[in-house]
Amino acid sequence: MSAEPAGPFLYFGYGSNLDVDRLRVHCPSAQFVSIARLAGYRLAFSIESKHTWLGGVGDMQPARGDEIWGALWLIAAEESRTLDEQEGLFRDPPAYQRVTIEVTTPASDVVRCRSYAVAAPDPAGFLPSPAYRDTVVRGARRIGLPEAYIARLAAIPDNGREGGGPH
Repeated sequence: MSAEPAGPFLYFGYGSNLDVDRLRVHCPSAQFVSIARLAGYRLAFSIESKHTWLGGVGDMQPARGDEIWGALWLIAAEESRTLDEQEGLFRDPPAYQRVTIEVTTPASDVVRCRSYAVAAPDPAGFLPSPAYRDTVVRGARRIGLPEAYIARLAAIPDNGREGGGPH
């Protein structure tokens, strides 16, 4: 795992952490910087949340010609470990791993930032619960992701289960 940041760090959220209220449960310092696009990846649901969301949760999987839109957040250094804990880095086995990626803002700025990818993705994947998908869509709308991408998110099939995370 990477060393802890010396100061505030940039984080690319693309799943339930698109929603500021959800993110601030664990990272109250989070400040929205910009929307951003991760090229060459697709949004996948390659891990299952069995106790909270009761369905598949977001992952970034390489996919030529695809993209993931998300939120670029500025987070205080002292909340780094809390974000790692939320993403399940310290579980056995870990749910996610920290990754350093480059995203592009609508102003064409390329930004190096932290994000998380599933540590051991299941290629078959899992359908998300309605609550998870709706949290992602709500966050995407609130921060102003492109309408065509929001429509793709809203069209993701769900598993019909009653899961739900912190709001």
